[in-house]
Amino acid sequence: MITPGGSAGAAAAQTLGLTPDVLALLERMTLPSRRPVMGDAGQRRSRRTGGSLEFADFRAYVPGDDFRRVDWNAYARHERLIIRLHSADEDVTLTVWIDTSASMTYGEPSKLRAAASLAGALGYVALGTYDRACVATFASEARMLTPRLRGRAATRRLWTALAGLDGSGRTDFGAIGRAATRAAPGIAVVISDFLSDPGPEAALAALRRAGQEPVLVRLLSRQEMEPDLRGDLRLVDAETRAAVEVTVTPASIVAYRRRLADRTNALRALATRHRARLVDLVSDAGIVESVRACRTTGIMR
Repeated sequence: MITPGGSAGAAAAQTLGLTPDVLALLERMTLPSRRPVMGDAGQRRSRRTGGSLEFADFRAYVPGDDFRRVDWNAYARHERLIIRLHSADEDVTLTVWIDTSASMTYGEPSKLRAAASLAGALGYVALGTYDRACVATFASEARMLTPRLRGRAATRRLWTALAGLDGSGRTDFGAIGRAATRAAPGIAVVISDFLSDPGPEAALAALRRAGQEPVLVRLLSRQEMEPDLRGDLRLVDAETRAAVEVTVTPASIVAYRRRLADRTNALRALATRHRARLVDLVSDAGIVESVRACRTTGIMR
């Protein structure tokens, strides 16, 4: 198991809800890529045919690896299957784009905290199998929260960055489109509540052009999924601060649920058009249930 790496890493893991039991579950997982492959590979096989025998690095064995590349001397010392990588080998970069707009601070626990926890789990899996991982945040602008990280020692840096996230501003999916070329080809996981218009269609197209496989993770709070509001209320938009006076009745709750279902169907259709995976999560579900949902939809295996 990859250890957090000191008190700072342990504190960050605790903040993200990544307990030893959760990490043990993640230890058995990998991040699949649907890109066509040929030749030798680091975590995934390269598009190029690899012929170099120059040693580059080690990584943990994952199911499907060629047993001829196992370092049996390392196995004898550590009782773990280790793969030798050569200079022609390539790996996949996981880029997690986290919506840090003000609306993501809603919920108990907040959607942003649940997003950071999931990003920490995905990054743990990637770094544990010697893929590369980085995290970017976006609201009105995009920011690379970490550089491309690789190796087990980088887990602490990733978790520490995620544990310090806070939210403000308005969602602009165009920020992803403008920054997409700064991320390496690989898997791009976009975590948001997807409640803002315009939606992420342009961002998905930009990610595809940049050689990234998009994955959409929609996070809503329990209150947004199952509102229990009643009576005369003054509602304030978390991002625009616009206020509206409403009278909430059973009929208006039915209308709200219908509109939420329409948005869900539209997001699913958008994901299908761009060949993107989509998973729906609730912020209070917990990291284990979220990981299981990701496995069900093929984000992890």
